[in-house]
This record gives sequence, structure tokens and C-alpha cells, in this order.
Amino acid sequence: MKQVFSMEGTKEIDKQTIEKVGIPSIVLMENAAEGILNEVVHKGKNFIIFCGIGNNGGDGLALGRKLLLSNKNVKIFIVGNVEKGSKEFKINYNIFKNLRGKIVILNEDMFNKDLELELEKSDIIIDSIFGVGISRNIEGLYYNTIQMINKFSKYTISIDVPSGLDCNTGKALGISVIAKETYSIEVYKKGFFSTEAQKYLGNIKTIKIGIPDFVKEKNNENIYLLEEEDYKNIIPKRDIVGHKGDYGKVLILAGSKGFTGAAYIVAESTVRTGSGLVTLLIEDELQNIFSTRLIEQMTLRYSETEKIEKLLKNIDVLICGPGLSQNNENVNMLQKCIKESNCYVVADADALNIISRKEELLKSLKGRAIFTPHPGEMARLVKKSISDVENNRIEISREYAKENGVIVLLKGYNTVITNGEKTIINTTGTSKMASGGMGDCLSGIIGSLVGQSKDLFNSAILGAYIHGKSGDKLGKTKFSVNARDIIEVIPSIMEDLN
Repeated sequence: MKQVFSMEGTKEIDKQTIEKVGIPSIVLMENAAEGILNEVVHKGKNFIIFCGIGNNGGDGLALGRKLLLSNKNVKIFIVGNVEKGSKEFKINYNIFKNLRGKIVILNEDMFNKDLELELEKSDIIIDSIFGVGISRNIEGLYYNTIQMINKFSKYTISIDVPSGLDCNTGKALGISVIAKETYSIEVYKKGFFSTEAQKYLGNIKTIKIGIPDFVKEKNNENIYLLEEEDYKNIIPKRDIVGHKGDYGKVLILAGSKGFTGAAYIVAESTVRTGSGLVTLLIEDELQNIFSTRLIEQMTLRYSETEKIEKLLKNIDVLICGPGLSQNNENVNMLQKCIKESNCYVVADADALNIISRKEELLKSLKGRAIFTPHPGEMARLVKKSISDVENNRIEISREYAKENGVIVLLKGYNTVITNGEKTIINTTGTSKMASGGMGDCLSGIIGSLVGQSKDLFNSAILGAYIHGKSGDKLGKTKFSVNARDIIEVIPSIMEDLN
């Protein structure tokens, strides 16, 4: 399990390590440089490093020294007034200078063809201008420097954060370095998981620098990335004498005229994830369609009132919304299923759109529901714009979950799953999965897991992982991946975790 920190949290764990544990800042800087050296030393022969005058610049200078001593060609450009540099920056500046390393204090007059050519000839450009603390718009010399790096660099590596990127929001502060790789010091930064940040970060790797675990735990912000072992620990286990009644009784309210595919996908993914008994509740006119298509699942018509009422008293989980449409008949049935049951609920698509307009329905779901919105549906739930949601995925999801007592799984790149207190970011999945039916498939996976484990939060976490991992596996050999492809590989992905 890897922790994710805000700018403020990152500064605090550094501060406590230095002041309370007693590890000097210069030692942490040396550790950072050594860790990054091991990652980059084999990537090329000619390195150019752009250093600011703070401790991020000090990291760059320390790395430059280690590269120089590894017989690499290294040239350092300082962006800023050396006299105003931090103590650690000045120490590493003087060491590099004493080693007769090439240092140039950059100014506007140097922005010419000679510099452009120099950048183009370098194998690697390392960005260590700004660290986590930057929050103002980039201007002047700094803006022009970043612009030049982006234009002429063949391969850019950023130390800790691409310079110009707000590490809380993931927004560029007027401009940001566009990195191929980002070596994040000790922890992931919260802003890394915004949609906008993806075009600047490249591949991210954390570099351990010696901050003790107890310091990070003391300042824990309850945002995590899980590792495969964590998922293995929460996957439901099958008893040697288990039977179908032990693995969840699931009712699916989905589909409508013209949208039968959504219902089919969610029903199939529910079965393939391991549910014991699955029933699809549908409008009467759709019975003939589904009774011939579905094999392992049962079907139930809206008109079969007595059977519905009996079933609602016995199901473990209701999956609702995919392809449902918002006609009166479907709205009424959704309300009936939610209000007349005490089961867990997985709500997606039109179920969320209906709930967003009915406060009493939302209240009745407190403590027993998972909401799986895409950004547009989330925007309707919180009455904000889609861009607001995309720019504040973690905060908005966490706030809504806490306020309403539900689990929120906000879909999209770096899916956010939160119960209002703890937040998990899922990094599995690929753009090859960008096709209709994927959300329906995810709802089925999650609902099935809820029925088997009776654990809402872990089911949402695990469901997102299995769904994305299936796409990752298929994407290795396919140009694009559809929901039917995902459904086929779900059992094997789950077996790998078992």
C-alpha cells in the first residue's frame, strides 16, 4: 500500500524527519540523488540539468555530481539568483563547481540557436527547477526556460514534480515541463491523479529517501495506491463445501427498449464474477429478448408483482441503472426496489440520474450503497460542472461520500474509490477500454463481489482493479477491448488473485 500526499503533507513529513528524527536535509537530498542516479545513469551519455535555487535545484546539483563521477558529460544551467539559494542548494552548487563541473547561470540573452542546438544534442534533460512548493503562475525567465525545454528536449526527466505543475491540483501554473518520466520523492502527490496532470507526468516512479514510515503514518491523509498483494488479501475466498446460495443472490434492474445490451452485459459480468443466483428484472415487453439470450440468469417481469416483493426480501444486492431509461415505469420500479429492500445497492447510469433528483431516495441508501458515476453523472449528483469534478476528483468524491453515507467510485483515468474517510486510487485500465458497455460490465463485477463478500468498500476497490486489470491483460494483444472481451477473462484474473 502506497500513500498519497498533498503539498502540505509532503512538506510536513520532510520537516518532521529533519527536525524530530534528526536526519539532516542534506542527507535526504543525497539519498534522493543516489536513488535517481540508479534509475537514469544508463539512459545516456550527455546530460543537461536545469536547476532552480531551492532544494529541488539542490537535488539536481547532487545528481549532476554523481553523474559526473560516473563519467557522464554533465552541464548544469542555474535558473535564478545563486545568492538567494537555499543552504543545501549552495552546498551542492559549490561541490559541483569544485569538481570543475560545467555550470552556467542562465539569462534571457542565452536563448539563442546555440542553446537550442545544445539541448537537441543532449541525450537527457533533467528538470529540477521547482519542487512541490510552487503555487504561483510561472513567468519571465522561468516560463521561457520551461518553454525551451519542452520544445527542444529529446527526453525530459523531472525530479519530484514537473516544474510548473501544481502538485495539489495537477494543473499547470501557466506552463509546465512535459516529462517522459517523473521521479517523485518518497510519496505520490495528490495532483498526479487529476486528468490534466497526465500530459505532463510521463511514467511515475517513487524514490525512497529515508523518511520513516511512522512519520508518514502520523501525517497520513488516507489516500492510497494498493499493490497486488493488497488485492489478494481482499478477494472473496470459496469454501470447499460452498453452494450457490453462499455466493450472493443478486437482482439486476437494468435495460429498456433500445438499451437491452447494457442489461445483458451487466447480467453476464455478474455471473462471470462468481455470483450464485442472478435475476434480471425487466419490462414485460423485453422478456422474449432476454429469456433466449441469458442462460445462467433468471428473468423476472415488472408485472410479476408477488414474485418481485418476495425476492426483494431475500436478495443480498441490487444492481440498478445500466440502460434503464427514465420513463415513469422504470422510475417507479427503481423506487420500489430500493425502498422495499434492505439489501446492498450498486447504482449506476440512470439510477444515479434519478437519485440526483430525489433526495428521499438518496437518504434511504445511506450505509448500503455504492455509486459508480462517470464525471458527468457525478456533476449532476453534486450540482457542479464536469470540469469542476475533473479538476477535483478526490475532494468532490470524498465529500459526497461522507455527506451521504455511500461509497463513491468515480470512473475515469485513475478511478477514485472512497467511503468519505479512506480513498483508494485505482491505476489499472487502459484507453483501449474506451467503448460502450464498460461501465455496465464494472457494475456487474462490483455487484457480484458485494453479494459474495457483503463488504461494500472492498468490493468497489477490488471490482475496479479486476475490471482494469482485465483490460490491461487484453490490451497487450488487442488494439481495442470491449465489454464482452472483459467478461471472458474475469475468472482468470480473479484466479490469479486467489
